[in-house]
Amino acid sequence: MSSSYIVVASPLFKLSQQRLKAFLTEKYSCVLAQNTLANIKQRIKQDLTSHPTLAPISERLLALGVADYRQWQVDQHNVVFYRLDEANKRIELLLLMDSRQNLQKLLFELMLLA
Repeated sequence: MSSSYIVVASPLFKLSQQRLKAFLTEKYSCVLAQNTLANIKQRIKQDLTSHPTLAPISERLLALGVADYRQWQVDQHNVVFYRLDEANKRIELLLLMDSRQNLQKLLFELMLLA
């Protein structure tokens, strides 16, 4: 795989990023939230763009009837869901969440906000 893939964040991903920041700020601190998001951004830029197939298809989303999305455990607690568009050389980011959050509840809340 070539590293010429571009990364595109969906509106839902941007909302989930805000929710994660709020979750981490409330539970821990603003500094931890900022550092965590900066680390995730760096890992996406460094690892995902050069190895877009590094994550398997998400079994969690497959169980909800969503098929084409990959689930990448970025660090100990954070997960990125994304779709690979090989024809257009794009990585489409869908969702960012703390693995301690309930996926179904988070998706429902985000759909209400969208």
